[in-house]
Amino acid sequence: MQGKIKFTVGNLFTAAVLLMMFLGAIDFINRFFVFVFVAAILFFITPSRKIVFDASFFVLLAFSVSLMVFDSDYQSGILNILKAFVFPLCYIVGRCLYLNLDSGNNDLIAHEKRMSKVVYIVAIGSFGHFILNMLVNLGRTDRDVIEFWSRKDLSATGQAAFACIMIAVSAAALFSKSGILKKVFAIISLAIIVAYNFILAGRTIFVLIAIALVFAYFFRAYYHKIRIWKTVLIFVVIVALLFLLYSIDFLNIKTLFEQSNFYERFFSGDYTQEIDEDSRLEYKLYYIEHFFDHMLGGNKIQNDIVGHHAHDLYLDTYDDAGIFALLAIVAYIIMSLYRAIKCARNRKISFQTKQMILCVVLILNIQFWLEPIIQGMPWLLASYCFIDGALGNLLTKSKDQL
Repeated sequence: MQGKIKFTVGNLFTAAVLLMMFLGAIDFINRFFVFVFVAAILFFITPSRKIVFDASFFVLLAFSVSLMVFDSDYQSGILNILKAFVFPLCYIVGRCLYLNLDSGNNDLIAHEKRMSKVVYIVAIGSFGHFILNMLVNLGRTDRDVIEFWSRKDLSATGQAAFACIMIAVSAAALFSKSGILKKVFAIISLAIIVAYNFILAGRTIFVLIAIALVFAYFFRAYYHKIRIWKTVLIFVVIVALLFLLYSIDFLNIKTLFEQSNFYERFFSGDYTQEIDEDSRLEYKLYYIEHFFDHMLGGNKIQNDIVGHHAHDLYLDTYDDAGIFALLAIVAYIIMSLYRAIKCARNRKISFQTKQMILCVVLILNIQFWLEPIIQGMPWLLASYCFIDGALGNLLTKSKDQL
């Protein structure tokens, strides 16, 4: 009887932690870090909590300490200092969230469902923020979009980031045996993302969708040894059909597209920006050229030399917090990628779980090369740490299988 009560209490605390992480993923009232702290407190006070501190946790802890010591944004006040530690906190919560519930349980399917739950919590939460932003920007004829909670300007690329995890999850669902309801949800989600992107007028979302779908298909084809030429033929037919429907303006899709901000930005108007025209690569090259000028951070390259972010987790981290923070985050990302590869090669883990994890890891790492993550969207790296921690737990549980 006591065991049953203990298990129930653990479940209640776990549900509360997941709720807080969901609110963090949706960045509720722009306070994602507050909900991460609450989740961490609930996590640590859970009765009979089991905690495993591994190498990745300590690397992330070193990263947070580097932010605290060298990045001025994390030095003004106790709250800002605490913000630097959301990354190892998210990782350890994901890594150990289910340990107190898993004792004596060798059902790998149950562990995979818990892993999926972690991903869904983050994906739906961030996608919810994306939808809220869409609702307050419907009908806009320019890219001056605002953010739902603050009602202040938020860049189109910053808003697009809220969709990236759902893009990965949707692509994985479409190319795996996920059930008809999940496939329908995936299609609807991608349709919503594409529709709002015509207001945001960005390229990133379209590129991420294409990469996620192509990767999910080819991984499925490789895993199940499917002949690719058949799908290539089907793909050509689908593209031709879509082109025909666009040409005849079926359901006004051509009219709506040509009235969108995206069309105005890239194909029409007084100023037409080329699809491949972007100064981000130029900024990255400036950062690399001045790499050894300011090795202890302080935003010197951004403020004194270039005047812009590098739009890159690694170079922006280096400029913000110096070489030690850079080495720590590079080491952590390499360790997380190693876990993803181990997952892909693990014969005990189902294809559906592998597909989802690999798509999420791929898309998030691409996003890390596109935006100033630490200054602009730290919630995204925190979400990555939470998911990666859960993956570490799943890999451990797969080893325990007889």
